Amino acid sequence: MKIISTIALTLTSLTVKAQDTEAVKSTIDRLFEGMSKHDTVVVRSVFHPTARLQSAGLEKQGKPVLMSLPIDAFIKSIGKIPSNVTIEERLKSYEIKTDDRLSTAWTPYEFYVDGKLSHSGVNAFQLYKTDQGWKIIQICDTRKQ
Repeated sequence: MKIISTIALTLTSLTVKAQDTEAVKSTIDRLFEGMSKHDTVVVRSVFHPTARLQSAGLEKQGKPVLMSLPIDAFIKSIGKIPSNVTIEERLKSYEIKTDDRLSTAWTPYEFYVDGKLSHSGVNAFQLYKTDQGWKIIQICDTRKQ
C-alpha cells in the first residue's frame, strides 16, 4: 500500500510540474502575442505590479552596461508603436525550471521589425505564481546585433 501511495504522489507531482511548465510558457507567449498586436492591456496582464526589466549589453563605445526600464515605460512604448509597424519576437526554445511558486525561463530569441531582424539574444524570465496565475516579476535580456 505504501508503494502505491508513493507512486500516486510522484505521478501527481509530475502532473502539477507539467501543468506549471505549460502555464509559465503560456504566460510568456501571451506577452509576445500582446506585443505583436500592440495591445497594452494584454501586455500589462502578464506582469506582476512590481516587475522590472533589464538589458545587459554594450554601450556604443563597447563598455558593458546594464540598462533598466520601468514596467510602465515599457508598456507605454508598446502602445506607441505605429499600427503599420510589425514587431515579432521569435523564441528559439524554452528552458523552464519551477519550484513551488517561483519559475525561471531561459529563452533564446530573435526580434524582428517589419520582417527584418533587429537583434537577438536571450531572455531570462522570473515568474511568480499568484492566486491569479503566473506573473512575470522580472525579465533580463541580452541584445546582440
